[in-house]
Amino acid sequence: MLNKKYIKQRTILFTITSIVMFIFFYQIPIITDDVYNWQHRDLFNTIPSDINYVINQYGNWSSRTVINFIMYFFSTHNVIYFALTSAFLIFILQLSLSQLFNANKQICLDLCLSLLVLIIPYPYFSTAGWIATTTTYLWPIVAAVYSVNITFRSAYSIKWYQYILASLATIYAANNEQIMIVLFILYIATIIINFTKYKLFKNSKFIYLQFIFVILDFAYFVLCPGNIARSHAETVRWFPEFAKLNIVNKLDIGFMTTGEHILFGNSLVILLLVSLLFLLSMLTSRKMVLSSITLLIVIISNILFDIFLLTDHLHIFFQFPKLGLLRSLDLFTILQFIIYIVFIILIIFDYYYGQNKTLYIEMLILLGAGGLSRVSLGLSPTNYVSATRTFAVLSISILIMCIPVIKEIIKQKKVALIISFLSLFAFCNMLIFSFEIMGANIGKFLPLWLSIW
Repeated sequence: MLNKKYIKQRTILFTITSIVMFIFFYQIPIITDDVYNWQHRDLFNTIPSDINYVINQYGNWSSRTVINFIMYFFSTHNVIYFALTSAFLIFILQLSLSQLFNANKQICLDLCLSLLVLIIPYPYFSTAGWIATTTTYLWPIVAAVYSVNITFRSAYSIKWYQYILASLATIYAANNEQIMIVLFILYIATIIINFTKYKLFKNSKFIYLQFIFVILDFAYFVLCPGNIARSHAETVRWFPEFAKLNIVNKLDIGFMTTGEHILFGNSLVILLLVSLLFLLSMLTSRKMVLSSITLLIVIISNILFDIFLLTDHLHIFFQFPKLGLLRSLDLFTILQFIIYIVFIILIIFDYYYGQNKTLYIEMLILLGAGGLSRVSLGLSPTNYVSATRTFAVLSISILIMCIPVIKEIIKQKKVALIISFLSLFAFCNMLIFSFEIMGANIGKFLPLWLSIW
C-alpha cells in the first residue's frame, strides 16, 4: 500500500516539472516541416483525411503510419494542444521511471528523476520542426518507456486497462524503427533469460504479446513499398554516393557517425554518465583511474572539437570519413575508430560498481540496444541530414542508465550532492533549450556533421 503523503509529494513534483515543460513547448516556433504541414493542412486537418493521407503514404513514402497520423494531427492545430500533450507525456515518463526504479518510494530519487527529464536533449527535436520531430521521436520514446514499465512490473499491480494502453503504446512506439530495434532487443533478451534460471520479470505472458506486436511492426516496416521509394528519392537528393555502398559500408558509416557524436557532439548526456561514474568512484574509492580516464577522454575530445569549430584549426584531427572507415583508411580515421572502441570498453567496465549482476546486464542490454538503434541509421541515406534527432533514442537510453548510478550515490548518503549535480546539468540543458527556441545560432555545436559536410 502506497503512502498517501508520498503519492501527493510525487504528484506535485512531477506536475511542476510537467508545467515547466508545457511553458517551454508552448513557446516553440513553427519551422521547417511544421511550416510545410501547416501550409498543406487541408490535406490532413480532419481525422478521415489524415487517415487517408497516411495510408496512401504507405505505398509511396513511409511505414510510420501511426506516428505520422499523430504528427499531422498536431501539426494542423493550435500549438497549445501539442504543448499540453507533451507536458502530459513528460508526467507519464516521470511516473513510469519512478515505478520502474523507485521501489523504496524515496522522494529524493523522484526529484532526481525529474531533473533527469530536464536533461533530455530537447534541442534535438527542432531539427525537422519542433512538432514534427517531437511527435516522431520523443512521444514514441515515452510510449515505449510506459509500455516497458507496465510489461516488467508485477502482474498483481497492473489493472486490466493498463494492459490495453501498454499494447497500444508498443504499437505506436515500435512504428519508429529505432525504438522498434530497442524494444526487439529488450524483449528477446528478456524472453531468453526467462528460459534460464534467472527470471528478471514475472509478467512473462504479456512480454510475449508485446514481442509479437514488435514483430508485426517490423513486418509492416519491411514490407512497406513506400520506404523503398523514399530511400531512392532521398539517396538522389541527399547522399548520391549511398547507392554504391554495400551493407558493411553502411553499417560502418552508422558506427563511425555514432562514435563521432558521442565523443565530439558536446553531449551533456554523455558527460553526465561519465561524470556520475567518476563521482561514484570517488565516493567508494573504486576504479578511480578507470573513471578518470573515461571522463578525461570525453572532456578533451569535446574541447579539441570546439577549438576546431571556433578557430578552424586542428583539421588534421577532425577529418571525419563521410563514407566510413573502410572507404577512408588513413591514420587519423583508424585512430578515431580505435578511440571509439576503447571508450565503449571503458564504459562497460566502468559501469560495473558492485551492483546486482542482473541490473548490470539489463543496463548493458539497454546501452547496446540504444547504440544499435543509432548505428542502424547508417542503412539510411538520410544518416547525415537527419542530424542529432537520430540520437534521441540512444541519449534517453543513456539517461536511464544513469538512474542506478544515482541510486547508488543516494545510498552513499550524498543526496544534496547528487541533487546539486543534476540541477547544474538540468539548468545548462534548459538554457540551451531556451536559446534554441529563441533561434540563437547554437546549431553549429549540436548537429555535428552538418557543420562539416
